[in-house]
Amino acid sequence: MKTIKKISLTVLSVLAMVSCSKDNEDTSNALPEGIALKADAKVKVGDLPIKILDFVASEFPERTIDEAEEEDNGNFEVELNDGTELIFDANGNFLGIDDDSEENGDFDDSEVDIATLLPAILEYIEMNYPQIGIEEASIENNDHYEVTLNDDVVLIFDANGEFLGIGVDENDQDGDGDYDWDEEDGHDDGEAIDPAQLPDMALAYLEEMYPELTIVRAEVEDEGEYEVTMSNGLEVYFDAEGNFLSVDD
Repeated sequence: MKTIKKISLTVLSVLAMVSCSKDNEDTSNALPEGIALKADAKVKVGDLPIKILDFVASEFPERTIDEAEEEDNGNFEVELNDGTELIFDANGNFLGIDDDSEENGDFDDSEVDIATLLPAILEYIEMNYPQIGIEEASIENNDHYEVTLNDDVVLIFDANGEFLGIGVDENDQDGDGDYDWDEEDGHDDGEAIDPAQLPDMALAYLEEMYPELTIVRAEVEDEGEYEVTMSNGLEVYFDAEGNFLSVDD
């Protein structure tokens, strides 16, 4: 009788563990077949640590931020409007300039000469995208190859050249949590512009209201409105004529 009870308790215990395992299994981020996550995730400039924005404003006062990414090792990569790539750690501490030189340090991801890509990668692209061509390629810090085609589609391959999927940003999700590789939700999606191109009325407003701050990014939206990110993370919005609309801190 005791033996039967022990067996029953054991079975119930195993069933409970299996049930909990299934309940806790997270399928919300499951990717559809043919889709793969990029190594780096786009970050809205205004969401960068203030320490990074302060650094750019003080050390590169004549430049603005074109785009920013969070790498899968926790570092931030910030690309300025002149192409300079700055690397910061997760706390916003400056690590160096990423130009793939040993002098400035190795930050794991590096550009790859298209001609030296693995034969398997070149063959896959030639077979499946014969008329498009390759714009650029890189090896990311997770050892994956990310190949950008001339139509901006990004293809992800593993270290052996096996195709993993079309690259999507982990922030590119619709309202249902589904990934869509050609969307840019969740981060800057306007066209970056030189702050000097902002309407005079907008520039005058910023000078009057925030004389101690610096513009780190200016962009024009599809509707013709402007979004300006200041060095403290403040985002200020103007209409097409430069009239103040709102501010988001």
